[in-house]
Amino acid sequence: MKFGIVGTNFVSDFFMEAQQLVEECEVVSVCDLTLEKARAFADKYNIPNAYGSYQEMYESNTIDAVYLAVPNGLHKELSCYFLDRKIPVICEKPFGSNADEVKEMVECARKNNTYLEDAIVPLYTENFWRTKEALPKIGRLRRAIICYGKYSSRYDAYLRGENPTTFRRELSNGSTMDLGVYAISDAIALFGKPNKVYASGILLESGVDALGTAIFTYDDFEVVIMHSKVTDTIMIPEIQGEEGNIYIDLLSRFNEVWFVDRKTHEKEMISKPWPHGMSWEIQDLIDNVKEGRIESKKVPHQLSIDIHEIITECRRQMGVVYPADEK
Repeated sequence: MKFGIVGTNFVSDFFMEAQQLVEECEVVSVCDLTLEKARAFADKYNIPNAYGSYQEMYESNTIDAVYLAVPNGLHKELSCYFLDRKIPVICEKPFGSNADEVKEMVECARKNNTYLEDAIVPLYTENFWRTKEALPKIGRLRRAIICYGKYSSRYDAYLRGENPTTFRRELSNGSTMDLGVYAISDAIALFGKPNKVYASGILLESGVDALGTAIFTYDDFEVVIMHSKVTDTIMIPEIQGEEGNIYIDLLSRFNEVWFVDRKTHEKEMISKPWPHGMSWEIQDLIDNVKEGRIESKKVPHQLSIDIHEIITECRRQMGVVYPADEK
């Protein structure tokens, strides 16, 4: 399947690394707002075609599917552009600026009978599903602490007043929409949609959240979500049960997952080694398009809607409002 890439930031580099593991994937085109960036990226990876706009890339008639790596605020617009033209889409996380946008994207996929994929990497990996299947090992689930914090490489630029994209309200950015998306998505995919949500955060002058915390309550257990773009942490996610705990090394990849028995303290590896988690989502698109589906079996559209309804509610409680919310 011939892929085009829209956008040339670091996640596009990840995509190029991952696609090497997918035999049926061939990246043939790339575009960026500046043709020079597109050409530089094409030269780096020996991609035959480079364009200065996504419209030009589509009109070249070179692609069968597209990977969107553009600012969050453009996800809905570009997804619908390609879906309206029957081009299957992998849209980078977060799927949309809010739950309403996600619902519009899903409706567009249905209207055009064209595949649309939410690129939350861990949910497509074998290790995520091995983790979910291993939950009975911990006995009665009581609490999960799901954390992801990293001092952003662009935060210093923000402090210097340079207004990097990472912390711009008009682009639907901030901690919740970056690292927080992984924490919230993993929690809902593992445990379902919570009964209640309590969320708070620390906002920057730009109007986006620097970090945040949320508590999801279920019938007889709770999930604590912590995310940050302005601090580092060595904490790792932990799922606590009455018979033992499950630990996850990296929330965005699920590279290593292990179970520790409460009584014996024995450690059992749940995960299997895999070179690049992103390859799972690429293969998932190819498999589902072949089957004539418009959504993933692993990450169906309703799951994406559930995730973004909770994200939108968390932002509402935190006071983070995007221009997209006001439309």
